[in-house]
Amino acid sequence: MIEEELYKTYVDLDTKLGLDYSKDQATFKVYAPSLKSLALRVFKSDSDIVGKTYEMGKDPSGIFSLKLEGDYDGFFYSYITDSSLEISDPYSIASMINSKKSAIVDLGDTNPEGFLDHKKPDTKADEAIIYELHIKDFTYNKNSGVTNRGKYLGLLEENTNYENEKTGLDHLVDLGISHVHLMPVYDFLTVDEDEDSFYKDDNYNWGYDPKFYNVPEGSFSTSPVDPKNRIRELKSLIMALHSKGLKVVVDVVYNHTYRGEKSNFQMLCPNYYYRTDDQGRLTNGSGCGNEFRTEAKMARKFILDSIKFWLEEYKVDGFRFDLMGLIDIETMKEISSLARSIDPDVLLYGEPWLGGDSPLPLELRTLKGSQRSQGFSCFNDDFRNAVKGSNRGYGIGFISGKSEEKISVETGITGSIDFDANHKGFANEPRESINYLNSHDDLILWDKIDLSLGSRSFEDKKDIYKLANSILFLSFGLPFIHEGNEFLRTKQGRANTYKDPISINQIDWDLKVKNQDVYKFFKDLISLRKSLKFFTSFSAADIRENLIFLDLGQLPTISYVIRYGDKFYFISHNSGQESQTINTEELIETINAKFKEELKMEKIDLRRIFNKNGSTNEIIEDTNKLNINPLGSELIIIEKRCD
Repeated sequence: MIEEELYKTYVDLDTKLGLDYSKDQATFKVYAPSLKSLALRVFKSDSDIVGKTYEMGKDPSGIFSLKLEGDYDGFFYSYITDSSLEISDPYSIASMINSKKSAIVDLGDTNPEGFLDHKKPDTKADEAIIYELHIKDFTYNKNSGVTNRGKYLGLLEENTNYENEKTGLDHLVDLGISHVHLMPVYDFLTVDEDEDSFYKDDNYNWGYDPKFYNVPEGSFSTSPVDPKNRIRELKSLIMALHSKGLKVVVDVVYNHTYRGEKSNFQMLCPNYYYRTDDQGRLTNGSGCGNEFRTEAKMARKFILDSIKFWLEEYKVDGFRFDLMGLIDIETMKEISSLARSIDPDVLLYGEPWLGGDSPLPLELRTLKGSQRSQGFSCFNDDFRNAVKGSNRGYGIGFISGKSEEKISVETGITGSIDFDANHKGFANEPRESINYLNSHDDLILWDKIDLSLGSRSFEDKKDIYKLANSILFLSFGLPFIHEGNEFLRTKQGRANTYKDPISINQIDWDLKVKNQDVYKFFKDLISLRKSLKFFTSFSAADIRENLIFLDLGQLPTISYVIRYGDKFYFISHNSGQESQTINTEELIETINAKFKEELKMEKIDLRRIFNKNGSTNEIIEDTNKLNINPLGSELIIIEKRCD
């Protein structure tokens, strides 16, 4: 049980905890009200076993502090508790290799030339097209053509290719996405950072096992033994992505820590930073052995301080919150308020679910619906499952002919707003929905389709794959794709590869060569979405006023019209194995009735600008009917003829 009186202290939330460094002195502050004493141990080298120990003073609020005169840049430190346990600083900003000691560094020495005043892209959050990648996955394969394979610096290399196809950074720019979502780049524990281990096949993890939240992961650096190197190289990568017009979202895991009972948080404040049951045992809402007590004042302060640090020190542009359902809603509101005060265009989104049962009351959990008008977004698993079926296994969705999912897919197309009586969503505005078909979790999309449609031909599966992504990009809300989705990436049917070998997780750039038609299709889709300004400019009210779903009798088909200016955009997704014919006169009558227009059949032009093969520009001569190909999407512009 939490000793409520012991922790009922009144710490000024503006108090800076951790290390405060200058050339003249280093100040250390730690919150540990239950400890009788705490000592600082300082080492000249990371290899030193014996350091110099200093007793710290304690104030009434429970903060231990100590000021050392002189320049301690390059030294290392730890804390010694009153029970002689040696622990690290939760507020660490730098670390020795493999997280064994915290490092004292002058952060000014970690800024690449031009970093402090470099220009960030001006892309608005509503315009986001998000691409999730893992630093090691993306350039580890030798066919990436990258010199610093699997490293921060590998991702910023330019002019890399495989068989004349762009790889790495140039690939991202060519694809046309706007935001790069970096899977965990904070310091995590289950990968050996030693360079001799980097290329071992099984020395791999996604990184959802946090140690130091404010320290970059060392295995991605070219010199993990140098505490400043990893910081400098990550900043170099962020600046390089910005220079290419790409914003940077970092994946954060404030819902749990890798260690629980033996963590630095627990050693400093027993049963304060973690939720417990009525027996005092750590609860497991994360599925990882513990859950961070985000509603506790100092736990909330730690998260807010960390958010501020990443925004100001690293100039990141957004955050993805792992198991956001475990972060209490008040903390999420404060995160949103703080982040937007620093960067009004910051992009915030997360998983609105838990990994297990939790003592956090239901009404305090950050679930779908709790984000309404709060400035952050939720992954839309309802849309995901309706489009493709279950996230792993054989279950099918709309793209595979399950017409019962039609209403659910249509709701996702609106951005999951409350559109009408039949289409009720969880969002007040479309930007609150992160639309996706797969992330790093569970089966990647190609493996899911291959599994659930095992007997279908490769060409059918590929058409269904493209259909799914057409629905994704021609919907309101923010589209999100995972690395390699754009060229049929496979993980050999493995569903949850968080600690599988790098040989399974690495991007195989040969797939881009083999599946050029799919890659071109993705490029066309992204370019098309950018050109259709209503997807990024329409509010929920605009969508309700300017979108209509058509019930023209074809069950395997979803069709809708969007009015924008003086044009009408007819979009149809056919998941059936036969072509569908739309009666144009009936379509025009529906448009006239909905939008109070006076379109006449003899005075309209029809132009197809997209189909199952990608972008096109085809004048439709026969205006009496529209043919919708099987297993594909169509976008046709309807406009009044200028005589």
